[in-house]
Amino acid sequence: MNRALFLDRDGVINKKGKSYYINRKADFEFNKGIFDTLSAFAAKGYKIIIITNQGGIAKRLYTNEDTIELHEYMVRQFAERGIEITAIYFCPHHPDIEECNCRKPGNQLFEQAIADFEIDRNSSLMIGDSEIDIEAARRSGIKGILVEPNCDLTTIPGLIPK
Repeated sequence: MNRALFLDRDGVINKKGKSYYINRKADFEFNKGIFDTLSAFAAKGYKIIIITNQGGIAKRLYTNEDTIELHEYMVRQFAERGIEITAIYFCPHHPDIEECNCRKPGNQLFEQAIADFEIDRNSSLMIGDSEIDIEAARRSGIKGILVEPNCDLTTIPGLIPK
């Protein structure tokens, strides 16, 4: 079994800015400390898995392809620093348009990742900046850590594994 660090994207990996819906490289700014944090978890053997709601797709503000392109850019930035992103799962739905089980606080994407990568729930954790992130993790038996949006994860006592 593998252990994983699950992360929300907007607000944890990158800054939530003026726009709620971030879908372009020009608007994507990595949060301070994210590279050091993920590097430390990867060095301890954690799989790095991102789970993010992208309701702007359902609202037709951007496309699946736009999201994939932005994620490819993000993965390249991590790879250039020696950090492998194991997988990114995103929900393209929005509750104003359609119901689904993959949008957090639903846990379908967590369950898919757990199955895909043989994740040990008890030794994994989720970092999120909203209660829905933590609730989704809880529903899958994963410890959730709620952080302030756009914070430097390296400043949270005890977060980074030794």
